[in-house]
Amino acid sequence: MKKLVSLLLIAVILFGAACKQSNEKKTESSTTEAKIPQHDPSKPDPKAFMPSNPAADSNSVTLFTRAATLIGLENYADGIKYINQYIAKYPDDANAYFVKGFAEDQAKDYKTAILDFTEALRRNPDHTYAMMYKGHSHLYLDQYPEAFELFTRVIKKEPKNMLAYYNRGLALSKLNKYKESVDDFTQALKIDSAYAPAYNNRGNAKYLAGDADGACKDWKNSIRLGNIASEKAYKFYCEGDKAKKTAAPPLQPETKKKN
Repeated sequence: MKKLVSLLLIAVILFGAACKQSNEKKTESSTTEAKIPQHDPSKPDPKAFMPSNPAADSNSVTLFTRAATLIGLENYADGIKYINQYIAKYPDDANAYFVKGFAEDQAKDYKTAILDFTEALRRNPDHTYAMMYKGHSHLYLDQYPEAFELFTRVIKKEPKNMLAYYNRGLALSKLNKYKESVDDFTQALKIDSAYAPAYNNRGNAKYLAGDADGACKDWKNSIRLGNIASEKAYKFYCEGDKAKKTAAPPLQPETKKKN
């Protein structure tokens, strides 16, 4: 039993360390249109990466732990192999499908990830993390109405979930609903006033909604908080020739980068 507990602790520690390292590499957002960043994988409770079936035997828990550890180290293929072995024995474990979907999402296999998040939600309709990451996969597939619906479900369950507001703001921005997008980014900042990407993307949404001065203030705040993603927009639209601020910003194609 002590060995099993130690394995679980190692898995959680490795998973957190790997996610923290990957977060430092990610690009936050476009300077003229909201990019879809990778979600912060350190946000889910570590319990989401453990079996939700209390009756799971020790060998199966070891399989699950091995899968979570490998996924935390970005070895998604082997992690999926082990979680599939666990699922074969415990096909009703919602967390197992969440972990599998998470690995697929991080490996950019968004369509398959959505299927597994759906399985997780079928077994546990209140699985907030499955909702969040399913929404994330929909964002990457340009399925913005589906993403909006999922983030709205999360907000109804967790009104203080900053990332749910932030990501719903991204979905709204992609749907050209810039004023509503600004509202969601504002809600995110009320919960975490130091979240620089929310300032950056609220600035993008404000600019596209016609509020150039408000956009410049947000980009400046984003830069102040250390987010270099805002520098290009601020220099181009807020400094020098102010006539530039009346021009429509060039929309840039999505850049999907691995964590």
